[in-house]
Amino acid sequence: MPPPPPGPTAFQFFRHYLGRCIRETGQMFDRVGLRGEAASGSWKSNKATRIMSSSDPSKIDSLNWAAHQEPWLFDTPLSRHRTMMPVFRAGQPRISTDEPTMSVVEGTTPFIAPCSTLVGDVTVHQGASIWYGAVIRGDTHIKKEKIGLDKESDEEVHTGVVIGEGTNVQDNAIISGCPYTGVGVRIGKGVTVGHSASIVGATVGDNVLVGMGSTISAGAVVESGSFLAAGTVVRGGQVVKSGELWAGQPARKLKDLTEKQKKQLFYQADEYVKLSQRHTHTMELGGEEDEEVLRM
Repeated sequence: MPPPPPGPTAFQFFRHYLGRCIRETGQMFDRVGLRGEAASGSWKSNKATRIMSSSDPSKIDSLNWAAHQEPWLFDTPLSRHRTMMPVFRAGQPRISTDEPTMSVVEGTTPFIAPCSTLVGDVTVHQGASIWYGAVIRGDTHIKKEKIGLDKESDEEVHTGVVIGEGTNVQDNAIISGCPYTGVGVRIGKGVTVGHSASIVGATVGDNVLVGMGSTISAGAVVESGSFLAAGTVVRGGQVVKSGELWAGQPARKLKDLTEKQKKQLFYQADEYVKLSQRHTHTMELGGEEDEEVLRM
């Protein structure tokens, strides 16, 4: 896991809060404008009701003219969502520049869906994909003395998250460090994290398949080449051995994986790398895919 960011300086404090004040002021004016539009539409609606109840044809004609002047009125809600969201003191999300070691990842870029959220100290390696609605949080920082590492030290522990190359974090999955133990999340290469899965303060090895809706609790270890069935709950401190299939609530070993099932773990991750590149191209201006991408 990369080292935590250094502590902020006084100038960085000032620059951060000044930028935040300017940004919030702009958003405030945006909200005022939206409310003004909504109030204008409400006034026109009340006026229209009064005019339509009148028998004067000239007034009804004036209503039709006003309707054509502004036929559509949008009360657009203001969203503060940002896909890459830095957190002061905790750090900011970043894309790793390390050279990829997986052949399927070469020449690819990470795909981060526009409605996903990466918060704080999160590192995403090449070829990884963060899908729609997924949330990855590395926003916790606690003092070492609070978790008993060194009572004389005033340094902080950052519960960062690392997503390995070629790993896919599917829709609505939640990944975060543990604020009680100060342990972050380390996910290896070629891992598939299924829809709505939850991983908190745990370690996941390479080429693991985490089934949909599974939960991996703080302190758990899932070794490389293992398989968690959908809905599995791995408790804190449990170790899922390599080459095993686990299921249940709480999780328990069902059997050893066959050679065919082990190959499926690699196939699943590789296919998501290819799929992510198609989505990356459609996010570009125009939203068109080139022929090379379509053949993938």
